[in-house]
Amino acid sequence: MIYMGALIVVGGMLFAAGITDLRSKTVSRRFLLMLALLCTVGLMSRGSGGLPDALGGFGIGMCAVGLSVMSRGQIGRGDGIVIAWVGLLLGFHGCLVVVCLASLIMAFASVIVLILKKGSRYTRLAFLPALFTGYLIYLSRGLFGGIAFV
Repeated sequence: MIYMGALIVVGGMLFAAGITDLRSKTVSRRFLLMLALLCTVGLMSRGSGGLPDALGGFGIGMCAVGLSVMSRGQIGRGDGIVIAWVGLLLGFHGCLVVVCLASLIMAFASVIVLILKKGSRYTRLAFLPALFTGYLIYLSRGLFGGIAFV
């Protein structure tokens, strides 16, 4: 019950962070701290999967943070930290699916931006709205009978 509540609250937080990311292209440290606390509580109440699975999901986010450092900020470090905490909550498989869905959504958004000539290949797009959408798709698999690729 606590785990399900944590999933719902994290979804709401991702929605709010997505709006902020669209407007200012930043993720606040206070948001990251609240997300870390909530995901840690959710992990402790998680029934299956265990700590190795959760650490695998966290590792996916840490890889994104590493890519941010290596690319000198081309990928947002805050996005990677958000992915890490969500990965801790969802586990390795869940985090991987959410990140893949978000990346696919961003690919479509990038193509639309280029086709409509609203930017160039150097235009920076907010990733958290796509992460929120991927998170919703992943969580909805149980509500709507499952999605084949999830």
